[in-house]
Amino acid sequence: MLIKFIFIFIIYSSIQIVYSSNLFSHEFNIKNGGHALYALQQLLNFFESDANNLNLDGLYGLRIAQGQLNALHQNLILSINKKNSLTDKNNIIHSLSIQIERIANISLNRIAYEEKSYLHQFYLIVYHPFVIDYQSRKINKDLIEHGKRNSDFHEEESDKCFAELLGSSDRLNSTKCFISESCWNMMTSPMSQNYRLTHQLLWFLIAKNIDCIHDDIANKNLNHFEDYFCANIYEDARMNLFHNINQDLFLEQLLLCSIIGYEEFLRFDWFNIILTWQHPDYGCFSDKSETIRFHRKTRRHLLLEQEMNNGCLSHKSGLAAGLLATYSRVFLQ
Repeated sequence: MLIKFIFIFIIYSSIQIVYSSNLFSHEFNIKNGGHALYALQQLLNFFESDANNLNLDGLYGLRIAQGQLNALHQNLILSINKKNSLTDKNNIIHSLSIQIERIANISLNRIAYEEKSYLHQFYLIVYHPFVIDYQSRKINKDLIEHGKRNSDFHEEESDKCFAELLGSSDRLNSTKCFISESCWNMMTSPMSQNYRLTHQLLWFLIAKNIDCIHDDIANKNLNHFEDYFCANIYEDARMNLFHNINQDLFLEQLLLCSIIGYEEFLRFDWFNIILTWQHPDYGCFSDKSETIRFHRKTRRHLLLEQEMNNGCLSHKSGLAAGLLATYSRVFLQ
């Protein structure tokens, strides 16, 4: 049974939103913002050199990066009189956004030719920059769940729910913002972990991005879900990095919560670790920096991996692009 995608639930008690302060000096932020932009520039140069092998998974990460760069660019334009030292960096930021558009056009042309139906499913989130509200806040550790959690992730079922949300499913007269009860139950089920948990959050972020969530009650309940998901994702990310389990998952965990404002995900020590994963010659991200090698699916499928030139990984590199752009935004804005 299909139900309208609106959020009329129990009103949860409000959670205080804490806004960030300048923890580091202006010079420190400028310096490290420059490091993040340089790393992103190297990564985009790789993508442009191999754009025909960039699949939708990597492209989505680039669209997130483009949304972050555009937001930073506009912010700096408004404050340029106060931050004249950032004029040159803002020119670089704008040029990187333009470069992403060039890469996207090449990739989309190839995907449209080879996999038209696949592209149709997800065109709403890859044809333009991915824009999401950024609200500086902190995780609520009281929401972290303990005990056995479910990490089972079924790509086909997840894809059906994303396509249903986007209005591109096989259902007759499919319309965006309608979902089935089974998808709702999947995306709100508690005690999730790893990719199952990050994709639950991603589903809500896409719903927000395509204007399925727009009234006050819906936004209040979305904030609760974001608090819940990101508190548990943060705990997963800490353990993931500690055990060096999966860099791709770690990047996804950091990216999805950082773009909506959770400060803890943009730790400076994590930034430095991520920079060490970038290939020194090609600028991309591969599995050569991982202690444990995972069997990766290489078929084209939303949010799964595809190998590019020199062993570079499309999804992992796309996530890194989005995260480097987000670090740039936080350092420089």
